[in-house]
Amino acid sequence: MNRFTLQYLEGNPTLAERPQNTVRHRLRAAFQRLPITDLLVGWNLPPVLLETCQQEAQQAGARLFRWHPLLTGDGAFMPRAEWQTVGLDGRAVAGFQNMPEFTFVCPNRPAVRQAVLEHLNEVTRQGDYQGVFLDRVRFPSPAASASPPARTLACFCKDCQQAAAAEGLDLACAQQAIAHLASSPTGKRLLLQALLDPHAPLDPPAPDQQALQAFLAFRQRSVTRFVADTAALARARGLAIGLDCFSPCLARMVGQDLSALGAHCDWIKIMCYAHTLGPAGLPFELLGLFDWLAAESGAPEAEILGWLSSASRLPLPASRAGLRSPGLPPEALANEVRRGRSQDVLRSTSLRQQLLAGIELVEMPGITHLTQAQVQADLAAVRAAGADGLALSWDLWEMPLERLDWVRAAWFQ
Repeated sequence: MNRFTLQYLEGNPTLAERPQNTVRHRLRAAFQRLPITDLLVGWNLPPVLLETCQQEAQQAGARLFRWHPLLTGDGAFMPRAEWQTVGLDGRAVAGFQNMPEFTFVCPNRPAVRQAVLEHLNEVTRQGDYQGVFLDRVRFPSPAASASPPARTLACFCKDCQQAAAAEGLDLACAQQAIAHLASSPTGKRLLLQALLDPHAPLDPPAPDQQALQAFLAFRQRSVTRFVADTAALARARGLAIGLDCFSPCLARMVGQDLSALGAHCDWIKIMCYAHTLGPAGLPFELLGLFDWLAAESGAPEAEILGWLSSASRLPLPASRAGLRSPGLPPEALANEVRRGRSQDVLRSTSLRQQLLAGIELVEMPGITHLTQAQVQADLAAVRAAGADGLALSWDLWEMPLERLDWVRAAWFQ
């Protein structure tokens, strides 16, 4: 079947000012245009708006999911400063533009686990939800910062050290080895290659590279354990589970193992945003890595783009300006859907999880600017690559409604 998920009313201080009739009208317009199967509504909704969404979802036969940031604050839940992730230099990693909603806490901290699960248990009882959509199930992106990726790679806190020791990994030694690796031009490229490609060759298998690979694998296990605990709580409540994940070429960079995570959910949305200049957008994250390499190496633009294309295994534009706008070609999205399947995301258990292509449809100055030709070419590519459906992203409130018509025309032609 085709699954269509739609995100709506992301938590922010203006929610209380949105007219109920307008909220209802936009939602009905979406249901009239597309067969939405899952409506993912944001956090901290005023009760009247949550009730409106519940009524419209029920009328349309769609399941209602709580859209829930897991490892960041959500306005009602404000993590403590001492829970933040710790970077390679031993300092806390600040959130993107110091925004609380992008300031991550460490999944290995026992206090974090207790507080996060208690909060999720409380908020999912406040609405008539059939599922929970877990967002920000990751470590901070080392590409999405003004600091070098080597500094913001996390986490090296004391709780991570204890968790790693239980698995036979000396995290302090790994921290030193990674810092040494990142101190040379060659090492910097090896670091970024390992972030992008789990199959990067170790020839010769230098100790610093081995330590980096062990650390990255540990981070993935840490995120998977936390999601497993969260999923167990949700399953006990009878809730279905969807996950918001980075596109496969970037997933390892933030500690996500899509294959392992697939065992704990009903479907995974991969954020294969090809034209987004914001966190998780492919151009945004790749530009962060490009700019760091350019500043560190002084290599020509074409050489850096060629190297990034090889490391990410994606077709990239011929210039930095082209990567910024219009972004990645449809073939890149098709590659990411196929890569998700090759990671056995859908064969993690005896049940068949679904892999959804997250397609940006919002219009936001400085972040997205789309054309009908772009959207329809992207949709044709992910459909041909075998996506089980679409995750219409990332908030209906910011979507021109005619873009839903573009989706209908392209997907059902």
